[in-house]
Amino acid sequence: MDNIARNGLRYVKDRARQGDTVGQATHRALELVSDGLGVAGKALRQLGEATRPPARTAKELPAQGTGPKKASTAKARTKTA
Repeated sequence: MDNIARNGLRYVKDRARQGDTVGQATHRALELVSDGLGVAGKALRQLGEATRPPARTAKELPAQGTGPKKASTAKARTKTA
């Protein structure tokens, strides 16, 4: 699947290098897609930074062993010969 996408994009980029009307339109379409992906990437980076949890000091962290305990879901193993 990955190779199909790469080959298709290579074909589109080769077509965009042509100087005719279709090549110019293809070039403009690639510019729009590239710009849109750049804006989306920037927005996702900003969102990721905004949702990063704040740093905690040692006194804000729960003491070891005083927090709620997780239920154990592991099954007991039996030894086999």
